[in-house]
Amino acid sequence: MSRHITMLAVSDMRARRARYLLLVVVIAIGAALMVALSTISIGTKIYIQNQLYQIFPADILVYSNSIDIPYAFVESLRSLPYVQSAEPVVMLTGTLGNKTVTLLGVPLSDIGYFDVELEAGRLPHAGGEAVVDSALGVSPGRDATIYVYRSSVAPPVELRVHVVGIMSNLLKGFIGPMSLNLVVVPLDWLQQGMGIGDFYNMVFITVSDKSLIQPLAQALKQRYPRAEVYTQQSALSTINSVFNMLNLFFLVIEAVAFLAGVLTTFTVMSITVRERMGEIALLRATGISGRDIALAFTLEVSSVGLLGGMAGGVAGYFGALGIKDLLTRLGYFFDVPVPFIPSIFALGVVLSLLVALAGALMPVYRAVTLRPLEILR
Repeated sequence: MSRHITMLAVSDMRARRARYLLLVVVIAIGAALMVALSTISIGTKIYIQNQLYQIFPADILVYSNSIDIPYAFVESLRSLPYVQSAEPVVMLTGTLGNKTVTLLGVPLSDIGYFDVELEAGRLPHAGGEAVVDSALGVSPGRDATIYVYRSSVAPPVELRVHVVGIMSNLLKGFIGPMSLNLVVVPLDWLQQGMGIGDFYNMVFITVSDKSLIQPLAQALKQRYPRAEVYTQQSALSTINSVFNMLNLFFLVIEAVAFLAGVLTTFTVMSITVRERMGEIALLRATGISGRDIALAFTLEVSSVGLLGGMAGGVAGYFGALGIKDLLTRLGYFFDVPVPFIPSIFALGVVLSLLVALAGALMPVYRAVTLRPLEILR
């Protein structure tokens, strides 16, 4: 009996292959959209989170608009038993040529903590040496002059640096020419050049007990009400919220595409059932049960759904790669990963199968519940 059902399904698909091919294309479009949008969303989220870990390599960040965080405060943090590290930093704004730069003074002894990704050259070993962002277009071995602003009214301070390394643009990979234009120099050299003594405007804090992050952040806000206190958890939560809204928008697009697949399947199967009413009546009159006829139709639409889902999954993944390549060719930085995610591919196939079955449900039910004499009338 199973062979008979298979023969019925295969013969009908051959007779109406153009119609079923159109149905495969419609279902594949829905699966392709789902796979492409989900892959790009996940890849972009992974990229931004990785960049956040580079820019924010700590559990808590204390930031002040003024360079007024004393060394004694850093020492008091380090004395707490649950604080693994407290890294002081000075961050200033300046200009290099016609470009605005972010000058970052970090301790040479702990420069590895900030995960500087070198493209060429080496890390600073002494005062006056610098690692610069690749977007600035300065080569290792060259000297550069940076004008640093302490306030809006004071004249800028001129600092000459010797470039010893080129670092990756941290935000390269997101749409748009977003760059921090970082210049990393030794902390003590920057403090001396700016005449600010042992004061800082940023402290990166890492704790051993993650349950103490929020209590410590609250305590720091109370102690330094003028400073901004951020946690890595809150930053990650903000990123997740943004991507949740983006995924909701994508979900609406995908739902519309899959709904089009359901309606197309319903239309195609309704026409097919109507055309085969005489054949169905003859089959029923010769003893073929409605269950077997329903199985034959189900086999047809299942094959269409699976084929559309697999074709759409492949098209969606390579479509995501194509979108990335197109944006890059147009001059946008979109160097985000485009991972192949088996669970997303499988979900696209399963949803395509469900779409095909949902669209065929009513026409098939109508075909197998009519009596042979009613069909002939």
